[in-house]
Amino acid sequence: MAKKLPKQLALLDEDLCTGCEACVSVCPVDCIATLNGPLYQEVMQSCSIDMIRCIGCTLCSQVCPWNVITMVPTNQMLREKRFADELIPV
Repeated sequence: MAKKLPKQLALLDEDLCTGCEACVSVCPVDCIATLNGPLYQEVMQSCSIDMIRCIGCTLCSQVCPWNVITMVPTNQMLREKRFADELIPV
């Protein structure tokens, strides 16, 4: 049986993320990971959200000091192929 998707999901703009990890520390399901930057391991890092594991709790968007995490209705995300492919297992 597939996991029921939450009403909303966290969408992070990885291009604007500074990798401060504020969101990582509050996520109750550990669905946010820190990605190393392309030039140096600890410089210019960013975070990434595993939307399959996201429960839509909004905590990450509340603590992000740069406002780069937006809560988006799941049905809206499913209309976009790039998200639908990730959210709906084959």
